[in-house]
Amino acid sequence: MKDYNESQTRTFKTFLVFTMSCLSILLILMTVTSQTYRISEIAYNFSDDFELKSLEQLYGKSIWMVDENSFEGVYTDNPDIKKLSITKDLPSRLLITVEVYEKMAYLYDQRSSITNIKLLHENNYSISVKEVKFPISIVQILNGPVGEGFNGEIISLFKTLEKYEYSKKDLTLEYDGKGLVAFYNKGTYELGDAIDLGKKGSVLGAYLKRDFCNGTVRFISSDSTVENCT
Repeated sequence: MKDYNESQTRTFKTFLVFTMSCLSILLILMTVTSQTYRISEIAYNFSDDFELKSLEQLYGKSIWMVDENSFEGVYTDNPDIKKLSITKDLPSRLLITVEVYEKMAYLYDQRSSITNIKLLHENNYSISVKEVKFPISIVQILNGPVGEGFNGEIISLFKTLEKYEYSKKDLTLEYDGKGLVAFYNKGTYELGDAIDLGKKGSVLGAYLKRDFCNGTVRFISSDSTVENCT
């Protein structure tokens, strides 16, 4: 008799678990397919101009079915976006926030009659622009040729300079096809070949931080200089 009661108890528990599982699945299906939880509004918290047409396909989609993988089109259309995050404001509103790759410098290519301006980002993505909007440094390319690794070296230089306090908008660089020269307030810094700029940036950053040189500093190697300052 005791074994019979235990068997009934186990059967009842099994039935109860099965019933609760079915109800849970049914509730989830009802929620996912509910018209109440369909995306009807997408909001943003940024002001930069991005190509967001691919987001139109999300309207009317269940908000529960949207995740980080739903935005591949946005990443493809906007290489300057580093990370995209979403917040679900139930029942039907999405809030999108973005983190962009840092803007490193403007590249002024003056090797032709028309100056071509590009905005260089830390991921080596550059985009042509018509005007300067951000208070960052300018790199003027006066003559060529420019090697394939030039942009990468420029990025390395500015990433190193981030460790030092200086005014980005007051730093200008010129490249004449042979060497790179930096101008900051009353100082001129002859960096030489556009190679090993990450290491040179450590030395340059120390000069910019002190901003004491009224004259010329010439790099004779990646980490040594000759000063002619007054």
